[in-house]
Amino acid sequence: PNLNNLASTGALFTAAHNGFPSITNPMQTTIVTGTWPAVHGNIYRYYDVSDNTVRGTGRTCEAETIAEVAAASGLSTASVQQFMLRGRGTADDDPLHLYIQPGGRFEERAAEAVKIIRGEAVRTLNGAMVASAEIPRFMAIYGDDLDAAGHNSGAGYGTAIAFTYDQWKAKMVRELVRMDSALGALMRALTNAGIMERTAIILTADHGMTPYWGSSSLSDLVRVLQSLGYKPKALGSDQKAPAGTDVVLVGTGISVQVYFRREPGPNEYRSVVEAISAQPYVGSCLTRDDLDQMGAHELSGDLVVWSNPPHHFAYNNVVFGIGGNHDTCHPSSRNVFLLVSGAGVQHGVIIDHPVEIIDVAPTISKLLGIRPPAQATGRVLEEALRLPDVSIP
Repeated sequence: PNLNNLASTGALFTAAHNGFPSITNPMQTTIVTGTWPAVHGNIYRYYDVSDNTVRGTGRTCEAETIAEVAAASGLSTASVQQFMLRGRGTADDDPLHLYIQPGGRFEERAAEAVKIIRGEAVRTLNGAMVASAEIPRFMAIYGDDLDAAGHNSGAGYGTAIAFTYDQWKAKMVRELVRMDSALGALMRALTNAGIMERTAIILTADHGMTPYWGSSSLSDLVRVLQSLGYKPKALGSDQKAPAGTDVVLVGTGISVQVYFRREPGPNEYRSVVEAISAQPYVGSCLTRDDLDQMGAHELSGDLVVWSNPPHHFAYNNVVFGIGGNHDTCHPSSRNVFLLVSGAGVQHGVIIDHPVEIIDVAPTISKLLGIRPPAQATGRVLEEALRLPDVSIP
């Protein structure tokens, strides 16, 4: 009901997409900077050919964030668990630009956000109790309950493991209903503070979720490369390729990044793509040209292969039940939820043409009446706004 309420006073985008890789840290960085990994540098995991080691990028962010722009413009900011903004426009002990990380379910995070709105003290990561100096002009709240439930690898935030696809879907719906209730508490706090009619709310996701099950196709992919005369090796984080390896595979579950340790010629490269694409368990291959067009970082691989669900490239078979991941270009992972609602926004419109999550930060900037992040390449979602009066007083 709360999502429906926001949709009735906002613009719902039915064809919003993320980028590559469709993984939390890179795409959260994209949301807050308005640009793709090629610019902000967060790519989750990659193979360092020069050092022969698989490395992670952690919370790397080489681009300006929307919170940094807001703070530099003299606006108060706050972040509840939006970890890419810690030290990047919000800080642990800054009452005007406050960062907190309460953990737990979305209810707990929404409750802490309500305290900030009320001017009550909240606990920072170093244990101090700090009250926001004013109601933040910009606030970000990160909730990953659906992600934890969708991976289905354990009792994510108290949810039980699903053993069938129907059970998995039902679990996701239950989680969404629970989160919607917590969203309602946040909306009531804005109403009680007398600022709901002057507030714009943007709800978006960094990725979707693709279920998979059965035996891994990683060994099958290895055999295809071996049949072409290569000596491939699949590696995990911090691992090195043994001597003689000429192709390194770096996977996170559904997709595999392929790195050639010697550069193949155009015909050789084309032959590899054709051989892999012909396999029944392969959804598609992203060539280096495809990756460049998607804004992927140059270290993301020479080729990316994603499997056709329910096939997967996980290092282990799914012995029973189902798994879930989002490191793929399958629509179930690439299509994401995006709703812009409230002050300065069109009421009750559905926008079905393609948009991207790089458009979120520039749109926030427009609503706040400030410039977009310096490296942002997204656009303002003008079709969702009520022009010319879109700046929130």
